[in-house]
Amino acid sequence: MRADERMGLWKVIVRSVGVLLVAFVPCGLATTVAEAQPQLVEGQVLVVYDSRLPDSLLVAEHYAGSAKVAGGVGGVAGSRPGVHVFDLATGGAAVTAPGTTTYPNFITRIRTPLRNHLEASGLTNEIRCIVTTKGLPHRVRDTDNANSGDSPTQTDNEHMNRDATNASMEAELALLWQDLTAGEMGGAADSFADGMIVNPYWGRSEPISAWPTTHITSPKAFVGAYAPGRFWWTTTADPAGRLSPGDIYLVCRLDGNTVDDVRALIDRSRHIVVDMRSVVVVLDESNSDGVQTPTPPPSSEFDNSHGIPEVNAGDDYELCRDTLLADGRILSANVRYDALADAANFMVGPRISYGGQGIVVTEPVLLLAHYGANHHGTKPGGSGANPPASSSYAESFHYSPGAIMNTMESFNARAFGGLTTSFNQEQIADFIAAGGTFGLGNVYEPFAYTVPDTIFVVRNFILGNLTWAEAAHTSIPFLSWAQIVIGDPLARIVRSTEDINGDGVVDVEDLWAWEESPTDINNDGVANEADKRLLEGTVRAFERVDMTNRRR
Repeated sequence: MRADERMGLWKVIVRSVGVLLVAFVPCGLATTVAEAQPQLVEGQVLVVYDSRLPDSLLVAEHYAGSAKVAGGVGGVAGSRPGVHVFDLATGGAAVTAPGTTTYPNFITRIRTPLRNHLEASGLTNEIRCIVTTKGLPHRVRDTDNANSGDSPTQTDNEHMNRDATNASMEAELALLWQDLTAGEMGGAADSFADGMIVNPYWGRSEPISAWPTTHITSPKAFVGAYAPGRFWWTTTADPAGRLSPGDIYLVCRLDGNTVDDVRALIDRSRHIVVDMRSVVVVLDESNSDGVQTPTPPPSSEFDNSHGIPEVNAGDDYELCRDTLLADGRILSANVRYDALADAANFMVGPRISYGGQGIVVTEPVLLLAHYGANHHGTKPGGSGANPPASSSYAESFHYSPGAIMNTMESFNARAFGGLTTSFNQEQIADFIAAGGTFGLGNVYEPFAYTVPDTIFVVRNFILGNLTWAEAAHTSIPFLSWAQIVIGDPLARIVRSTEDINGDGVVDVEDLWAWEESPTDINNDGVANEADKRLLEGTVRAFERVDMTNRRR
């Protein structure tokens, strides 16, 4: 029997607007065409750095290569040499020191030069993702209250008074073409910078290119959602005035405690192969009933607290647990969920001893979702532990390639650029130093209902086929607020469950191997059509990326 008779046929049709793939079918059966949008690729990414800042220069060089980023160590091939770059040194005054910048400095020294570069280079509509680099600011201070954001009480007061304008720089860059501070005079709801803007990409599962950028520079017709000055969205049917996913940039940051930490993060992201049958997912909740609560109305649990119902996905940790168990590609015994409080139910790893307390997870961790410092009750080792578990637990685990941190802590992304935190909370920067790869965090007090929803990272990245930038941004409920995404935006994981022939890639060869010897991918005890459908979906996604990169 010939190979095509034994295995069936694959056909790939390339169009100028995307890639059409014909799914594998055994010979003799009719084929059907499924159209799909290409995913994020290097030519759609712009790396922003400042050659006057050594850390920024070196990180940009390691990511994009010395051929595009001159003045560094030289001879660096670059992890993603096909990306575009922009040196802020060509755009005007020097960027302020890393850490926190004022809103006027953000506008004149970062936003305006970046706008000018995109227009002059003709990249405004081609770029879908912006990458910021270590050394640049990551926080934009409130326009009239310097302590807003760092003080939970003052943040709450500013927000309730409808005048909170502090945000992560990356969350502001997502809305690059919107003049959010126009009209801002310190009054209630006098500008769209007050409060937060509903993210139109939240909860989606499609690649960002499913939405055109036709109207990305058009001013949006924001109106108050429930409370103007606290929440904004658009309701108009006019495509130019409506905020769609095509009107935002996905913004990721490459940062860590040291340049070497960031270089290691970039290197870990280049080709991520995850052994799905050995990794563990940590879902350390606290003081919970362990049951999904329907929404609306939201429950009072920390991972499902009050916000606006349009961006409330439900009990996040329970949803992650149940989704992973139903999918089956990660072994059920390795989905470590705990709903209880106090030190005996606080998950830690074996790399740091906390006097024998806590639930010790020895296996490599792929996802760290944890209440951390907000874990109810006592912590392992007690209040006098050195280091205290509440601010060091992420450093205690062993990590799988592609490990992700998203914790219920208000300031877990504050400590970049030399900033410190007095809130005794774990930091994504320390997680990266310990071997982590991706982070979702908060640079200011966010309020619990704005924390990124881990469920969409689980669905779209761990179990799905979106890039990190795409999956991460589907998890963020609001823009122009406190959230930040850390990691290589173009990274994707290769799941060992779909890598049937064990060569480190998922492609048509794995379909052939599966047909020769059907494999139980979802661990339900049988190898059947459900397994093949999972494999086909992954192959299509990888083929779309490969074909799009080749066309570019």
